[in-house]
Amino acid sequence: MSTNTIDAVRQQNQEAALSQKDVGLAELDGFQLPSDVTEEFLERMQKEVPILGMADTMTLERLEQEVPQFGVPQLSGSVRAEEGTRTANSAVESGYVKFNATDKSYYILVEPKRDALKNTHYGPEQFGDYIVDQFVQRWGNDVALIGMRAGASSGNLQSIGGAAELDSTWDGWIARAEGDTQSQDDVGDSTRIGLEDTATADADTMPSIDNTDGSGNPQPIDTDVFNTTIQTLDSRYRDTDRTVFFCNPDQVQQYAMNLTQREDPLGSAVIFGDSDLTPFDYDIVGVNGWPTEYAMFTDPDNLAFGLFEQMELDQTTDTDKVHEERLHSRNWLEGQFDFQIKEMQAGVLVTGLEDPVA
Repeated sequence: MSTNTIDAVRQQNQEAALSQKDVGLAELDGFQLPSDVTEEFLERMQKEVPILGMADTMTLERLEQEVPQFGVPQLSGSVRAEEGTRTANSAVESGYVKFNATDKSYYILVEPKRDALKNTHYGPEQFGDYIVDQFVQRWGNDVALIGMRAGASSGNLQSIGGAAELDSTWDGWIARAEGDTQSQDDVGDSTRIGLEDTATADADTMPSIDNTDGSGNPQPIDTDVFNTTIQTLDSRYRDTDRTVFFCNPDQVQQYAMNLTQREDPLGSAVIFGDSDLTPFDYDIVGVNGWPTEYAMFTDPDNLAFGLFEQMELDQTTDTDKVHEERLHSRNWLEGQFDFQIKEMQAGVLVTGLEDPVA
């Protein structure tokens, strides 16, 4: 195919993306999607999956892209005497967190059958919208699970039936919090900064607390865990309007059950759903798919997801498999992405939580 033909198709794609009509697959088949379409796709994923809606999500212009970060010192400035000069260096450290989506390609295949077309409200001209909807839901679900579990020392993707290469390809947020070891080498993901009293080596690991007993046995979630976690986080990062506890929904339910044992108005309020679960005025967010072993206390905006803007969508409609299995089409959507934690010191990772339904 000539360069002129490719340019013409991409121009057609761009016009389709910017039009008021729904974007179908026929117009987008086989080439890089326009960046506008990728951004719209990401926005729809955020609406479908709560944790992606809370995290800092962005499209990446390059496979390797740096996000600047600045420290939060207790005091930033210096005194200038009358007729003096401003020669003191800034106390604010700067660094960057780097997304690296190189060699991290992920695809999903959607193969609707022709009979499915008869049983949906989509007409033949809008069936592409149905396929796009499927991609949004499946991509959102998978990206969230990869973001939470990939590479974690416990509760990783392989532990829930995923392929081993998923854990070896990506480091999700929990894996990053456990120790972003790649940040130390020349091709790593970060040049991290920490608080003024943080050793350089510690800037790559999120502060953590171990909830196991002296013998390594996981312990239940309780008020003491929340209190210890809050006190572990530097007070500069504590904001009751923004900082939340992330954990598995079963842990949220168990904590609610624990509160019902109280013979006071709070216990009754929890039973009847008249009281939010806000230990020490911080919200608890139960996230589907979050490993039961962990909790994380941080501002959701501290969790970052970068999607490379050059996604690809391919569709085939005239192959032996399509005809033999009476498929409408075979559709692949492929993209590259990465996960990061913007500031390790702005969160606390809780490990060793007992599984409440085990």
